[in-house]
Amino acid sequence: MELETSAKTVVDDQEEAMRLIKKHTYILPRTKLGWTLTVIVIISFLMVYPGLIWANTAYPFLFGMPFTYVWLTFWVHVMLVAGIYAARKLWV
Repeated sequence: MELETSAKTVVDDQEEAMRLIKKHTYILPRTKLGWTLTVIVIISFLMVYPGLIWANTAYPFLFGMPFTYVWLTFWVHVMLVAGIYAARKLWV
């Protein structure tokens, strides 16, 4: 009888674990900070790839570099900072 009870407990624990896994997907952010960082990264990504069509000019020169380089460098650094901040705050 005791063996049967422990087997049911193990099965119940496995079912509970599967229910929690299905309930808590890790694809979507769960906090306001997670959503904010996700929006920042998506906007930065869009400003680099489709946004480069608009910003693809050699003039004016900023910091001694063509505008395109400054544009790309800025948005890549925004993504980098958001990723580092997310790693420090959300994944610890």
